[in-house]
Amino acid sequence: MKKLGDPAPDFMAAVTDLTASACEEMNKVCKDVQGVYYQSVGSRSVSASGGRFPLNFSYHLVKYFDGPNDGLVSVDSMKWGENFRLVEPKGKRGITHGDIIDLNRENISDFDVREFYIGLVSELKAKGF
Repeated sequence: MKKLGDPAPDFMAAVTDLTASACEEMNKVCKDVQGVYYQSVGSRSVSASGGRFPLNFSYHLVKYFDGPNDGLVSVDSMKWGENFRLVEPKGKRGITHGDIIDLNRENISDFDVREFYIGLVSELKAKGF
């Protein structure tokens, strides 16, 4: 992170900020704004082998502490807003956190991430956003 301009990167503070308890505290302080439409999207991997490093490693940790996950975030922690959409896996691979943000630009059988987001935007447009 120093190469990106952070003079004193603190990995542990960043990770601690993303714990369930830290996010719960942040949500108490940062309230939803009335009149704003909130929705969330998540995915679920079914095994560590579905993701690349470091998600293939963190999958086991998140599963142990929080249950079903995408290699980084538990399914229960993904839910936010009026509409939550979970991208369910087909087969043994699943869809990881990296997949849902198209991190690796990988073609996944039965899931086209670009078309998925085009569909989300189309739904927002249909709602008048």
